[in-house]
Amino acid sequence: MKCLVTGATGFLGTNLVSELVKKGWQVRASGMHGSDISYLEPMGVEICLADVTNADEVDKIVAGVEVVFHVAGDTSFWKKLMARQRRINVGGAVNVAEACLRHGVKRMVHTSSVDTLGYNPNGVADESWELFNFANMGYPYAETKREGEKLVLAYNQRGLETVVIYPGFMIGPFDYTLQAGRLFYELRDGKVPAYPPGGGSFGHVTEVAKAHIAAAVDGRPGEGYICAGENTTFKAMMCKMAESIGAKPPGFTAPKSLFVLYGFLAETIASFTGKAPDMNPGQARYMSVHASYSSAKAVQELGYCVVPMERQIEDALNWYKENGLWD
Repeated sequence: MKCLVTGATGFLGTNLVSELVKKGWQVRASGMHGSDISYLEPMGVEICLADVTNADEVDKIVAGVEVVFHVAGDTSFWKKLMARQRRINVGGAVNVAEACLRHGVKRMVHTSSVDTLGYNPNGVADESWELFNFANMGYPYAETKREGEKLVLAYNQRGLETVVIYPGFMIGPFDYTLQAGRLFYELRDGKVPAYPPGGGSFGHVTEVAKAHIAAAVDGRPGEGYICAGENTTFKAMMCKMAESIGAKPPGFTAPKSLFVLYGFLAETIASFTGKAPDMNPGQARYMSVHASYSSAKAVQELGYCVVPMERQIEDALNWYKENGLWD
């Protein structure tokens, strides 16, 4: 089948394009204007850059495909970029869904996030979890992705089959935009003074990409699938990363109050420097909770594979080494 991948120049998007090519799909890959396409070009796919907030540009890239993987999203947490984030995560998702309807696209697989579900403070959350407790935390990424997801799912009633994938934290190859990958460098250079106090659910990005393809073929319209993985603390994850590169891990876990204070400080400095902060108060609050998720539904229905943390880290580091990004 011929498909479109929005956000194809990002971490997950590049992995998805790679897996689609392996399975023989015809791929049209899209990303923001000015994006790095050097990792897509060797894959031999059609590359059409477009702004998902521009309905006319979206219309052109959707025309002629049978399936759309809407992976594009804005993960920013800088106040200066909040308006843009809403345009991308909410308006962009609607633009893609509307174009799918106009062009008779059969199915749209929408990349959301476990963050849109909230978290279970007393255990593990699954797709049925109903308490969105990331609201009013100063974490607009979760709020805008949640809003965009709800709007997209409503298109099932209008004739467009939509399926949602909820990734957790992802680790693995093609992380040239330094999502989780920046931690390798910061740990190596001794730039991580403390562990964040919370934890999350970590999955192998290649397996998340494969689950997107399975969702396009076998996913149930209107359903969402958590594709997370190993539930653990940031401390345990960072200790394993440090061990893999022979680096000294941080000496202590920052208490939430100190971590949030650092977020305020970083945000204040950014207002003077004009450079995006590496943390803000909302992000600090988010990284102070222990958010655990079950991927059982995706395992059963999509054949999703939960990969041990050690292999996730190994595959990511090997990719850096193989591509000359690690000395």
